[in-house]
Amino acid sequence: MQADTLLTQDELDFIQDMQHSPQLNQAEPTASLLVNGDPHVQSLLARLVANERVTLQAQVNNQQISFPLQLVEDEFHAMHVQIGSPEIYEDGPMLRPWRLSLEQPCPLLDDQGRASGLCVRDISFNGALIEVQGLDKAPSRFDLHFAADGIAAIGLHGRLLRRVGPHLAAYDLSRSPAAEIERLREYILQAHRQVHPELHEQLPG
Repeated sequence: MQADTLLTQDELDFIQDMQHSPQLNQAEPTASLLVNGDPHVQSLLARLVANERVTLQAQVNNQQISFPLQLVEDEFHAMHVQIGSPEIYEDGPMLRPWRLSLEQPCPLLDDQGRASGLCVRDISFNGALIEVQGLDKAPSRFDLHFAADGIAAIGLHGRLLRRVGPHLAAYDLSRSPAAEIERLREYILQAHRQVHPELHEQLPG
């Protein structure tokens, strides 16, 4: 071995293995974003994120993924730009949120955990197609809980958009509490990963 060699071949192999470890390459759901460049550009970006809606866009195959940016303060009172849970859209004649179609309709539950007569057939981060069971007609609004696949119940406020035949109705969920919408986005993202694993392999992180 030469005198000026800093690492042995075994050490180099170990570092390369660590770099390609799947666990190390998984990004946190709200990973910090380090922005290098002109200080004026960094300052402008921070002001925009603090006061406006700023997103990063990724176009993969026929889907568009929009990552919201938010400004957060750490324990040392330093401000960082963080990436939130993404919104996923389908390309087509109109850009629309990606919808998860459930294999079995999932009952929406009241505060006591009882089935309400409304069941989710399809759901996106801002809307749902609801099947009406045992009710005369779809209500104009609801405040109920979505708990598919054993997840902790997500509180949703639904506002009727239109009735689709006698037993189906489309609802807007965008007026649900912000924290619940964020949890719904994360649920949709996890479901999207399972349905389209090949797409997530193409995304950075």
